[in-house]
Amino acid sequence: MVPLLAVALASLTAIALINARAATLATKSRIERQLQDVVRVLAGSSFPLTDSVLAQMGGLAEAQFVLTDASGRRLASSLAVGPDVFDAGNHAARRINQVKLGDSIELDGLGYYHSAVAIKGRTPFPGPTVLHILFPHDDYNAAWRTVFLPPLLVGLATALSVAIVTHLVTTRISRALGRLGREVQTLAGGDFSKIPTPRLNDETRDLTIAVNHTATRLADFEAEVRQTEQMRTLAMLGAGLAHEMRNAATGCRLAVDLHAEGCRSEQGVESLSVARRQLDLMEHRLNRFLKIGRQPAEEARRDVNLADLVAEMTSLVAPAARHAGVRLRQRRLGDPAVVSADAELLGQAVMNLLLNALDAASGRPSDSDRAGVVRVLTWGDRRQSRIVVTDSGPGPQPGVGDRVFAPFVTDKPEGVGLGLSVARRIVESYGGQIEWIRRGRRTRFLILLPVAGPPTPEPGTARG
Repeated sequence: MVPLLAVALASLTAIALINARAATLATKSRIERQLQDVVRVLAGSSFPLTDSVLAQMGGLAEAQFVLTDASGRRLASSLAVGPDVFDAGNHAARRINQVKLGDSIELDGLGYYHSAVAIKGRTPFPGPTVLHILFPHDDYNAAWRTVFLPPLLVGLATALSVAIVTHLVTTRISRALGRLGREVQTLAGGDFSKIPTPRLNDETRDLTIAVNHTATRLADFEAEVRQTEQMRTLAMLGAGLAHEMRNAATGCRLAVDLHAEGCRSEQGVESLSVARRQLDLMEHRLNRFLKIGRQPAEEARRDVNLADLVAEMTSLVAPAARHAGVRLRQRRLGDPAVVSADAELLGQAVMNLLLNALDAASGRPSDSDRAGVVRVLTWGDRRQSRIVVTDSGPGPQPGVGDRVFAPFVTDKPEGVGLGLSVARRIVESYGGQIEWIRRGRRTRFLILLPVAGPPTPEPGTARG
């Protein structure tokens, strides 16, 4: 603020000095031309130059005239002066255009600019005469002030207006920057709340928007860091837990094998077979978990028939569906849908979707079903293979639906929130997509996977 006002004041002072000088020169030049015109009239007049004539011409020119002879003796005058006030006319101008505002003199307590010129006008006095011109200091000063003061006053008013506007603008900007500074300090302390955006569209508004954008990015980054830390902690705990669970699963499978050798019941054999396959899957997945980072995923890829894979996963969850009172239905359409993937990993993704659907359908079935229903459909075309899992459950809660595939997001008190996240990660690792939709009283999850190998002919459309 102070430097800006100092620059404005210095500029105004310089302009005032220049205007004063210009006004002085312009006023002097105008008065001198005016006096030269009057002297020219007097010099060329045909009437005698008497006191009354000089007084009338002095009133027109706003000056005083004194006519003397060559020795300086007064002959006629427009004001009362002594007879020998002026010296001899040695310094008188020879031509009228040489009349200028000369030296200052004082007569009867009043200051005048004095100039003299030799004239040959008609006078009642013999011999050469000299006309003395006296222009009052007061009139001269008033004339140049009239030219100088208006620009000066306008400049002062402009400077005052600029100072007021500058003060208002700098005060507002200073307050805005101070508030932004405090908000940035709060931001550095971990509070990523947004700042109210100013209504005035200027640089401070742009800066506020940038700070809010930074706050949003930092909040997202902090959430990612927390999620990464959660995943890292989970991985560290999971490694130890997986080791213990693998040993327990191995012992459990051996016990089931020993029991199956002595069991002759058909229903018991079926249940033991399901239990053995579940334990085998558990061992394989725990081994894979313990070997994360050691083996590239591409090495385990092979052509997988989706219908067969889904049938196997459905048979594994069938006992859980019967126990929960949920009807489990599987159907395939068209030609076999074949994809290139790791059967274990893809099976894990399908298993997670099936378990999620069973849990939803067993919780609150729709009013039209006396029991919960889960339907699984597989089909493919020349480019994509599809798995659709539909359940009659209530669907995700409104606050969870947009983040249903994010880690640790769940609306179940006993849930962990990793099943759907793991399923999405597996599907996307094979170039596929997974999405969900709530339609009517049904929740539908869809897996899209690219087909394996060269395109196959378009299969016929089956009606369900």
